[in-house]
Order: sequence, then structure tokens, then C-alpha cells
Amino acid sequence: MHNIALITAAGKGTRMNSKLNKILLTLLDKTIIEETMEVFENCEEIDDIVLVANKDDIDQLKKIIEKNQYKKIKKIIEGGEKRQDSVFNGLKSIENANDDDVILIHNGANPLVDEETISECIVQAKEHGAAVAALPAKDTIKEVEEGFVKQTLNRKRIWQMQTPQAIKYSLAKEAFEKAYRDNFYGTDDVGLVERLGKKVKIVECNDENIKITTKNDLEKIRILKDSSIIGFGQDSHKFTDNKPLILGGVIIPNEDGLEANSDGDVILHALFNALSQAIGGKSLGYYADPMFEKGIADSKEYIKVIIDMINKKNYKINNVGFMIEAKKPRLDEYEGKITESIAELLGIKKEQVGITATSGEGLTPFGQAKAMQVFSIASLSRR
Repeated sequence: MHNIALITAAGKGTRMNSKLNKILLTLLDKTIIEETMEVFENCEEIDDIVLVANKDDIDQLKKIIEKNQYKKIKKIIEGGEKRQDSVFNGLKSIENANDDDVILIHNGANPLVDEETISECIVQAKEHGAAVAALPAKDTIKEVEEGFVKQTLNRKRIWQMQTPQAIKYSLAKEAFEKAYRDNFYGTDDVGLVERLGKKVKIVECNDENIKITTKNDLEKIRILKDSSIIGFGQDSHKFTDNKPLILGGVIIPNEDGLEANSDGDVILHALFNALSQAIGGKSLGYYADPMFEKGIADSKEYIKVIIDMINKKNYKINNVGFMIEAKKPRLDEYEGKITESIAELLGIKKEQVGITATSGEGLTPFGQAKAMQVFSIASLSRR
């Protein structure tokens, strides 16, 4: 089965009061459409991308695709008069699709969608036929008629639809073809599936996955894109004489190791907690204990888990820092190797890793050579 992203970028963006189509406006250093396309380009679960564009923008979009060397964008299709026409044009352009292939229809002006949402929409569409990313309503919603409240709706049952909207190919084809036979235009894609009497599964997405419609939306997204999130982590272990000492993925010779189920790498454990806290994850043990039961004791493997989570949320690591409290060992000789090891593991430059240490002055078990304690801080931002 294939997962095909159909990205719609055929609108004019008239509410932006801009001469350019809004998808070609710059967020920070890239255009809105580049930010959107890169999420799907980098998502492992997406096989192909079809871009539906305004005919006036096709040449510019071809240049953008060539500049960025996007591999998954197979074609650019000219859009129609309305959004539904554009989606149908894109759908009809897909060749040799299987009935169970999943089509993910996504607005080109929703640049902050994350891989986690994309993946969950695919999973739910495969199981239920159709799924849609959505946000639960936060405000009280009232139905109004001729300027007066007609009724108050149950907020717990109200959701705001976003994209991607994922539909199995055969179901999408059936839904769009029926809509055109009936001359029916819906307000979103899965609405056409609902007309067939089929169920659509809701996938709750993050609050930042909104469509840029106005200048205020654009400024909000720019602020979100440029902002950083911070995580703070800590870990400590007692020394033991029955295993080697490993710190930051580096073996420290002629030193007692640290007591733990795993290899006891207290630096990587603190780092995991900092990174996980930054993205709203859980403590190390939640992820590492099941891995240890399968025989995985290398802390570098635990770090790979949190890096994958960070990538799926479309964040990147800006820098990480460590404060080590321990009377032993003296780390001056190994600090460079530890820094390089952590930088390589995280895919960042060694200048983005900072390590400081204190002997503890004998005031704590860490300063009395009985144990080691490490605090870590991590800064992340949107990719």
C-alpha cells in the first residue's frame, strides 16, 4: 500500500491583501509552501506527493522544488475553480493507485503539521476508511438565527476540522464522483465521505496545526516557528565495581561503573529526560524499561527513541548542556570525546554541546565519590 500526500496550493489568498499567493510568502527563511512540503518530504510514511497549484504559480513552484531537490513530488497539477475542484483534479491525476492506498489531502497553508499527526491519520484511515486531523472546540458555541441565539451546542461534541484529511483511494474516488454527479460542494473533504453514510475518525492534532488565512495567522505562525522550547533533566547513579564506566557514550577506562539496569550512562539518561520534557514526553524509565527487558542496555539506543519522537513532532535540537557533580572521575581528559560523542548522536555540532563539572566539595554522596549526578538542559525549536 502507498500513502500519497495531495497538497492543495491553488488558492489566491485574497484575505492576505498580498500580490503574491500566500503560500509563496516567507515565514522565516523559507516560504509557507516549502515549510509544508518539507514535512511530507521528510515523513518516512509518505511515498509520493502531488502538488495542486494555481497555474500562475506553477513555474515558481517548479523552481522551489528544484532548488530544494524534493524527491517525492511526482507532479504539479493545475487547480480548479474551487478547492473541491482542485482536490478532485489532484485525485484524478493519481495513476495506478490501489483501492487501499491512503490519500492525505493537506492545505499548503498548514505548515506546522507534524509527522505524528500524519502517521496517526494514516493508521486511522487504514482501519476506518477515512480520518481527519481536528482540534476540540475551546469556546462555547451557539447557533444563531437572525442575530439571536437559537441554541447552545454541546462544546464537548464540537471539533474544528484541519488537515490532513486521509481517505482510502477507492472511497475518496467514490465520494468525489458522487459529489460532482449531485453538484454538491462541501466545506471539507471528509464531508463528502460522510454523505456516503461512512464514518470518519477524528485524530486530535496539536494547537499549532492551523491554516494561515489572514495576516494575523501569518504573524502567529512566524512567532511559533521562531520560538524555542526548553527541557530540564536529571539523573544520578551509585558507583559499582562490576561494570565499566560509560559517560556520554564514551568508555572511561580504569574507573568503576554506575549501578543501573542499563549501562548506567548517567549523562545520556539526564539528556533523555531533558529532551523528553521539552516535547511533553515521559521520564526515561517509561521507554527504557521495556527495551531493557528485550535485552537493550545501551543508552545510546534510548536516545535514538527520543530523537525519533522529536523528529516526528518536527522539532530540531538547538543545543544541550550538562552540569556534572562528582568527585571522581576527573573528566578533563575525556570531555572532548564525550562532547563529540553526544554531538554525533544528536546530529548537531560539538559547539552546540556544553559540559561543566564540579567536584561537590564532599558535601553530598556525589562529592564523596559514592555516586554521580548530572543535570541537563535542552533547547529545541521548530524545523
